[in-house]
Amino acid sequence: MAVPMTETKPVLRKGQMSLFHLIIATLANVGPAQGIFFSIAFLAGTTGLASPFGMLLAAVAILTVGNTLTSFSREIPSAGSFVTFISRTFGAYTGITIAVTVSIGYIIAITPIIIEIGGWIQAVFQQNFNVNIPWQAITIVGTFVVAFLVVRGLKISSQWAAGLFFTEAAVLLLISCVIVFRGGANGLSLAPLLPTHLLGGFKSLGLAFPLLVFSFVGFENSGPLAEEAKNPKRNIPRAVFWAIIIVAFLYVFSSYAAIVGYGGNHLKTLAADAAPFNTLAKHYLGGFGIFLIDFIGFTSLFACTIAACNSQTRIIFHAGREGLIPRVFGRVNKKYGTPHVALLTYLFVALALILIIGWKMQPLTFYADMGSLGTIPIILMYLLGNIALPVYMWRHNRKEFNWWRHAIVPVVGMVVLIWSFWSLIQPGQPAPYNAFPYIVLGIVVFALLYSLWLGSRNKEVLDVAAQTLAE
Repeated sequence: MAVPMTETKPVLRKGQMSLFHLIIATLANVGPAQGIFFSIAFLAGTTGLASPFGMLLAAVAILTVGNTLTSFSREIPSAGSFVTFISRTFGAYTGITIAVTVSIGYIIAITPIIIEIGGWIQAVFQQNFNVNIPWQAITIVGTFVVAFLVVRGLKISSQWAAGLFFTEAAVLLLISCVIVFRGGANGLSLAPLLPTHLLGGFKSLGLAFPLLVFSFVGFENSGPLAEEAKNPKRNIPRAVFWAIIIVAFLYVFSSYAAIVGYGGNHLKTLAADAAPFNTLAKHYLGGFGIFLIDFIGFTSLFACTIAACNSQTRIIFHAGREGLIPRVFGRVNKKYGTPHVALLTYLFVALALILIIGWKMQPLTFYADMGSLGTIPIILMYLLGNIALPVYMWRHNRKEFNWWRHAIVPVVGMVVLIWSFWSLIQPGQPAPYNAFPYIVLGIVVFALLYSLWLGSRNKEVLDVAAQTLAE
């Protein structure tokens, strides 16, 4: 049954997150250190010398989605973020379908990060101390530590994420600056920033683009925190754009440093290196450099998990509070003011997927496979958001409609996202990637059938769907 109008819905603690906290939480969610560590070898093998150009182009694509998020946040800031925007534009059935789809997608997408907490620490102990600690045990402990922090409060867990992020950013900038100031392996040039130096042209960029987009996933972190943010209509747009710009700089600069650090004649060596930033750190900073890279690999993964959990569970919480999914997910812890059911469900379902699917897999293999799978529903959400923006503004606020911000930029984003989406689902891919489109299709069909069942069972839920705003 729908919640009677006289009943007070659960609410999150308002005004906890300043503009600074929103920006840092978003940066931590993206996790630039782990993003570049796990992607640069693949990028060097696909896009070659112009890998930094690929990062730059991906940043432009993400800015178009950021434009959608910020434009909607000025109109209807909500813990539901993209789910609310899409629901308010295309109706409750679409909103419920995308809410279920993207909630599952986010849980899948966080599994590569959580498993690498265990995989990274296991590798560090093996290489430095010749001690083998099973990654499974480390991953389980790490998940419980994250659960403890995020349930205790958004602000305290965000402060932990902030401290860890500043550590990773400082070290990433340090190693990159040392490489660049020393002239790299063969001197500096602008070639890595030019599309003419793409290894296989734009075809190779198409192969790499899904990973490039995945590297930016989390930029939307501040949107679902609207209900807990100070002045969300003003601060969320600023947080989104500042976070994208800062992450883009870190990615472009660090990828440029990696490319010139190896030198254009040794890109095959870079592509084959399992830990290229360890190699760079050892060459340019010595043994202490390896320690720094090992340390920030862990801090980046841990901060990313905390920040992702804080943000992405708000969408699950919002859907539960509105009755789009079982209302138990919309509960708030009375002591800490956090959506504890959504938080714990998100973390421990992810952990279960890791232990069931990945128990006998290498963490890096699991990272690549599940990262690709989890990216598909997220890109689908970005795409629908870009389609929704011009439609919503034209229908509901035509006097504020801006052809550049509300039409041209979203259309450019649609084109780039469709290109990336097709790269992930096109036929002829090797296993297991050839099965991923069918898995996501199954999730979407399940979500659609669930929305139809919910609507037939309780029409009132549809009437109130996605109406709770963070004013």
